[in-house]
Formats: sequence, structure tokens, C-alpha cells
Amino acid sequence: YRRHFDWPVTSRSGQRVTGERLSKMTSALGETAMKVGRGRIYPWEFDRKGKLPAWHLLDRLNYFSLYQAPVFQPQPEGSLPQAYEMRFLRCQSIEFSSAFHELVELPGRDFCFEAQLIFVGKTSWMYETKVVDRTTGRELATLRVQTVSVDYNTRRPKPLPDWVMEQYRHLTSLARPASVQPFDLSGTKPAFVYPVTVAPSDIDGNLHTNSSQYLRYCFDCATAGAKRGAYSIINGDLLDYDVKSVDLLYQKESLEGDVLHVESWEDIREPDTIKFQVKRGDDNLLQCKIRFCIPSVPVIEKAKL
Repeated sequence: YRRHFDWPVTSRSGQRVTGERLSKMTSALGETAMKVGRGRIYPWEFDRKGKLPAWHLLDRLNYFSLYQAPVFQPQPEGSLPQAYEMRFLRCQSIEFSSAFHELVELPGRDFCFEAQLIFVGKTSWMYETKVVDRTTGRELATLRVQTVSVDYNTRRPKPLPDWVMEQYRHLTSLARPASVQPFDLSGTKPAFVYPVTVAPSDIDGNLHTNSSQYLRYCFDCATAGAKRGAYSIINGDLLDYDVKSVDLLYQKESLEGDVLHVESWEDIREPDTIKFQVKRGDDNLLQCKIRFCIPSVPVIEKAKL
């Protein structure tokens, strides 16, 4: 899913620069590290109840966002050191608006998006992508991503070069936006555990499990758990529950053929949320929180009486 394409990118001054190509999409990369474009959600991307799965949107946004764009491109090219040797996707979070569930339905819709850097730190940077319905202008979803510069040999965070800090100094001085933080449920027995074997079709261009596939694993776990009555509030058909938000914290990589276990919990402090820990043996690979749209807790308790 992280293959590279060639596509024409035009700056706001009209000058053509090198970038990547994605079918039926137009984009622009301006001096403020902003990228805009458009796309379409197609009928075959929907599930059996006519909803767009969250991992499909995540996969699409990873294509359309700054994650693939040459944001830290030294000017002129070759005169300065590259911004990073390697990069590691630390976390992603998606917020879905009510318009997403009202408007995104079969047979599909046209949308536009805007992705821009919102913060640059010593070793990492964050960007935000907004998805907007082209017909109504209503905002559908917002994605935030944190990426870390990593040393090729040590696999440890590596400071960004001075020219990056200077070029984006207006972003380095900002307060760091909120990002996904780890949770600890080690002392609590999982409500439901779901086994997964990483399939060849789940692998990205780096021969690791694609980042959006972990979200699919978590949804499959919740679907099976809800059907079997493993959770006290979210039960039955998971597709009956709209998604409010998703948080993903990446911890380690996995490979084709790896046998994973997706552990899931409810949290009484967040009754609309299911938390997940994806493991390979004793190794923690990913934490995830999925928040669903459910009736208020008092309404649920009254209904049980």
C-alpha cells in the first residue's frame, strides 16, 4: 500500500514540481506544506450495511496525505542533507463527524481533502488531513498523524536537521498538539481475544503489515466479540454502531505469516469504547481505541430493567 507513483504536483505559484501520481486525483503542494486534492468513494468499498469501513478511509487518507509527499524536500535539491534516513509511523487518530454517517452511503460520494503540517518537533512531525463532502461542503472526518525520524542503524529517534527546523520554525514554536498515548490494562483480563494470521495481502511495500490492516484486525475482533456477547454494552451486530473515533498507537512491526492475538477490553470509565492490544507472543505490536455511537448510559441501564 506504500508503493510510489509519479504524479504532477503544482505549487501555488503555478510551477510544476516532482511528486507522486494517484489515479483520478489532483493535488497541490504549496510553500506552507499544504496539500489539497479530491477523490471518490466507490460502491465496492462499502460493507454489507452500506457503511464505509474505517480502515478503508484510513488507507485512502494515507495515500492522500502528506505521509507520502516530499514535505521535507531541501531546496535546491541536493544542496542540503535529507530530512530523515527512515521514518516510523508512531500514531494515527481519526474523528468522524455526524455528517460522515449521514452522507457517506451507497453508491458513493465525491470528496475533497486538505492535508497540512501542524507541528514540527525535534525528532517528529504531525500533520492533519480534513475530508470534506464536495456537494454540501460539510466536514466528514479529520485524521491526525505523528511520524518520527529514525536512525537507520539504531532504529532510535534521530533529530531533524537544522535546515528543517529553520524552514518550519513557525511550526516548531507551537504547543505540541495532543497525540495518542498508551494505556495500561495489564492487570485486567481481556473480555475477548481474537487470533489473526497476517496474510500476504496485508503486507505493504516495506514487507511489513500495512498500518490500516491493524485497524481491520481490531474491528474483526470487536465484531466477533460483540456477536458472542463478550461486551456488556456493545453487542449483537457491530455494524449497527456508528464509529465516533479511532486511536492507533504503533509499537512494533509484524510480517507475513505472523500469528497475532488481538486482546480487547471494555473500560467502565469509557462505556462507549473498546480497547485493543495486538500481540505477537509477548511482544506488543499495537494499541487501539475505538469509540462508538451508543445511547447514553442511563438510557441503556433503563432499557435493561
